[in-house]
Amino acid sequence: MLYAGRMRRTLLVCSLAAAGCITGMGYSMVDQVTNAAREYNNDVRWGRWEQAAEHVPRDRRARFVEKRTQLDDVLEIADFELVNITIDKQKETAQARVDYTWTLKDRGIVEKTTTKQAWERHDGVWVVSTETRVKGSPLSLFDEPQGTTARLGTVVTTSTDKSSR
Repeated sequence: MLYAGRMRRTLLVCSLAAAGCITGMGYSMVDQVTNAAREYNNDVRWGRWEQAAEHVPRDRRARFVEKRTQLDDVLEIADFELVNITIDKQKETAQARVDYTWTLKDRGIVEKTTTKQAWERHDGVWVVSTETRVKGSPLSLFDEPQGTTARLGTVVTTSTDKSSR
């Protein structure tokens, strides 16, 4: 009888520990956002748009997948490097810097683009709210710094100054 009681307690403890691992309990905020950023960028690198969209706010997911799917035949992302992540635990936000190496399939020239990703925690899930190019070759996957518009591999400067027209 004593053995059966111990066995039940052992099974209960093991079950609770396994459930905690499965649901992500026990991971620090740093671990959670780092894992989300790695998952997102790895899915982007391999063109797994549906999976990457899980890390995009719900109201933007369909557009995210549509826009990127249109580039499947012309764009190949060769690699990415998650350079760093800074976290504001109070605001539950993070900034990540990512280097992408990519090529347009018809040109075959290797390009490099560095982006800044803004991450936010929505209902316990980390999502990338914006991704903006900070240096390197422009690419229409990413938002451009103010005053520029990206097309695949080119930049078109936009001007809001009416005196220059």
